[in-house]
Amino acid sequence: MATVFLFVASVVTLLYLGWSESRFAEKKAIKKRLLFISAGGKHGREKLFRYRDKILADAGPVQKLALKMPRVTTLDRMLLKSGLPFNASVFVLLSLSLGLIALLLGLKFIPSTLIAIVLGILVLFLPFGYLKLAENAYLNKFQDQLPEALDLLARALRSGHAMTSGLEMVSSEMEPPISAEFGAAVDEINLGLTFQEAFENLCERVPSTDLRFFAISVIIQRETGGNVAEILDNISRLIRERMQFRRQVKALTAEGRLSAMVLIGLPITLFVYIFFVNHEYLSLLWQDVIGQYMLAGAIVLQIVGAFIIKKIVTIEM
Repeated sequence: MATVFLFVASVVTLLYLGWSESRFAEKKAIKKRLLFISAGGKHGREKLFRYRDKILADAGPVQKLALKMPRVTTLDRMLLKSGLPFNASVFVLLSLSLGLIALLLGLKFIPSTLIAIVLGILVLFLPFGYLKLAENAYLNKFQDQLPEALDLLARALRSGHAMTSGLEMVSSEMEPPISAEFGAAVDEINLGLTFQEAFENLCERVPSTDLRFFAISVIIQRETGGNVAEILDNISRLIRERMQFRRQVKALTAEGRLSAMVLIGLPITLFVYIFFVNHEYLSLLWQDVIGQYMLAGAIVLQIVGAFIIKKIVTIEM
């Protein structure tokens, strides 16, 4: 009964938060802009917060409180890149609800309390794992689009457009995620931020070395002068060469990464299989003192082995 009550209460709460949030500002662009401010608004905060307060003037008390409270910048950044229709508070509530439901189900159907607690913790952090995978996919796609965006920007500058106009062309003519990120930078410039502040926020949202090269080049060019179009062409060529080298490294290390997946996943898979097939045989691992030491040692060795294999197949570039 407790599990059913918790599940129903969580669903009702999530539906209410989603409904109340959808009524706020009716336009997704405004909510997304506020997320961009939270995800990477460390520079020019006073101007950005004045804009946020102006937008929140028409919001209800619940939304105003939720968006004015101290933000978890990293979580907002990951949610923005995942494309999930949740804000940070709804996502945290959803994760806690899933973790509690998994814990209660584990306590009811799994004989071992320790295994039930571990199951609850794993399910609790499962949504955060999904956010991390979505963020990596987002960054990889952004990295693939960056050379083409720089080429487009260089052509726009050669044809007589200003830097802001060129950034607007990238945001309007290219696909997400790079269009959204460059569009957010243009919005911040239009709100009164300097180019340096807007590009610093852009690099804060997208931790890419190649993007940092581009931002530094533009900032220096605006202060000292120079042919920025030629600089962008050189950066674009450098990024393409780095991408080609990275793909070659990925192909050469594919065997090692596959071996690592097998070596790490096989013991866990066998543990789960034997747990359900012959629970009494496996229960000695947590019922007996020596078994507990063996289980703890196996977990530590798995972690150490995964770390060593990752160091072997990872090449710094």
